[in-house]
Amino acid sequence: MTGQSQTNTQREDARNSVIETATQMFHAQGIRNVTMDDIAHKLSMSKRTLYQLFTDKEDLLLACVIKHEGDVRTHLATIISQSANVLDFLLIIFKAKMKEFDEIVPSFFADLTKYPRIKEHIARNKQQQEDEAVSFLERGIKQGLFREGVNFHIITRLLSSTMEVCIQNGLADQYSQGEIFLNTILPYIRGCATLKGVEMIDQFLAENNAL
Repeated sequence: MTGQSQTNTQREDARNSVIETATQMFHAQGIRNVTMDDIAHKLSMSKRTLYQLFTDKEDLLLACVIKHEGDVRTHLATIISQSANVLDFLLIIFKAKMKEFDEIVPSFFADLTKYPRIKEHIARNKQQQEDEAVSFLERGIKQGLFREGVNFHIITRLLSSTMEVCIQNGLADQYSQGEIFLNTILPYIRGCATLKGVEMIDQFLAENNAL
């Protein structure tokens, strides 16, 4: 390895370490409550070094979001390969996500919307994510789990808007992610399901004590 390559590797390792620590702090305390000073102190790193790695807090936050998205895609691919069908996959993911979200302070999601570059990044990827979700959900029709004629373009848009409203209206501050899920996302999914799909959902809820 050349000197330059080693330097680049060390820089990348340092960036990854900062991203991991900052993500944990943002999730636990909220974005606004964590300063670059706090992150540098947590890492026993000088502020100068931190700002050499990231130009500002928003730059670091964007890196955290992008890293998390990559981790999620990898995790989803693994779950898909292990799932018997679309609904099996969805229920496994819902359970995992509720556990994850219950470990993240509600203000984190509201804080994200206050950073222009983060909002732009999320908006830029939103359509692609919705298209991928629709394509995946439509497999459930072929598997006999979702009803023919369901327009999943509408459903995914409504689900996305519903979660945004929960964040904007402070519902996420008042109720657990499990309770929000049971009263928003689940009724949509259950309403799209065939009898076979409904039975799967009800069995899942019974086995998980209605989450």
